[in-house]
Amino acid sequence: MHGAGGIAARFTWHPDYANRTLFDVRQELVDEIAADQRAYDLAMEAAEARESDVLASIMALDKKWSVYDMGWAEADPGQLADRILAWRWEQEKRHELIPFSEIRSAAPLPAIPPQQAAWLSFLKRLFGRD
Repeated sequence: MHGAGGIAARFTWHPDYANRTLFDVRQELVDEIAADQRAYDLAMEAAEARESDVLASIMALDKKWSVYDMGWAEADPGQLADRILAWRWEQEKRHELIPFSEIRSAAPLPAIPPQQAAWLSFLKRLFGRD
């Protein structure tokens, strides 16, 4: 993912990131992940007061990021952004929108963090799937 001779690597083909440097895309991903982690934490703090609103917010965030890491809410934003960026760069090199699962299958899955596991357990009990 490095450019040669001190020139920053740049997306040229990718439909979402064309004409942007890897550094810029990574920074955008880090900022977006960190903001969504803060939103997730705030939603979890308000869970008892507004269950239905919180559930919708949490599910939307989980749908967005859990494809990349089931423990995204507690993951380091930089490390998660690096995994996503590696996938996007592979798409760029192949000029093909390969699914993330193709890249993910090559790497071991991280363990589900305790807070995430507790939330998943709560949802299973709530919906009677214990």
